[in-house]
Amino acid sequence: MNTPTVKYAIVRPVPDSYDRCVRTNVKRIDVALAKRQHAEYCKALQKLGLELIWIEGDNTLPDSCFVEDTAVILGEKAIICNMKIKSRVKEVTEVAKVLEKLKETYYIKPPATIDGGDVLKIEDKVFVGLSDRTNPHAIHQLRKILENSNLEIVPVKVRNVVHLKSACTYLGNNYVILSKGHFDTDILRDYKKIVVPRGEEYAADCLAINGTVLMARGHPKTKKLIEKEGFFVKELEMSEFRKGEGALTCLSIIW
Repeated sequence: MNTPTVKYAIVRPVPDSYDRCVRTNVKRIDVALAKRQHAEYCKALQKLGLELIWIEGDNTLPDSCFVEDTAVILGEKAIICNMKIKSRVKEVTEVAKVLEKLKETYYIKPPATIDGGDVLKIEDKVFVGLSDRTNPHAIHQLRKILENSNLEIVPVKVRNVVHLKSACTYLGNNYVILSKGHFDTDILRDYKKIVVPRGEEYAADCLAINGTVLMARGHPKTKKLIEKEGFFVKELEMSEFRKGEGALTCLSIIW
């Protein structure tokens, strides 16, 4: 089964301060375990043929391992995000320095705010979650940046999750996986849907690359549903990132 083909992944180490990341739950984060889980994640990406581009770690930025939120790559364009959460604003600096050498780089400017976790590209459509972190000004700026491309921006009102990709990701071959109740799923009427069962909502954030669907371990019903549609699944342990309200896509920027 075809999944998106990608060559590169930007990743950033788990900082020693990761247990002070922005989150609403109070479960204790084991930073050493998070670092081991991150190493397994990076190894899985390399095994799937990706070349890793490392951003230097920064212990003053507790959320910085969630590098996806800092930038969006669409074809030859890199769009540097303006993040709403003050403690995260500086995360984009080092990422931008790297991307400016690789891509045609644009910057989202105030009053627009956007996190990369709210941007879901499916073929020629770019779904943008309007969440607590991403506002309509960002949609306007994205449309301007992409006006001469074949990409269509589709705004999606998101509720009760951090980002759009917390509730929906693209697996390839016209399949999306989603958890219900967070946005109007009618916008996905052109796609085949795998709906995660109640209690396994976290598994809606999958990372599909180069013939494999990476998913969080511990969601057996969802795993069966994905495999039933012909995808090859590899599970990764994500416990410490889940506590930080992050998931598989959050830990890399891929293209």
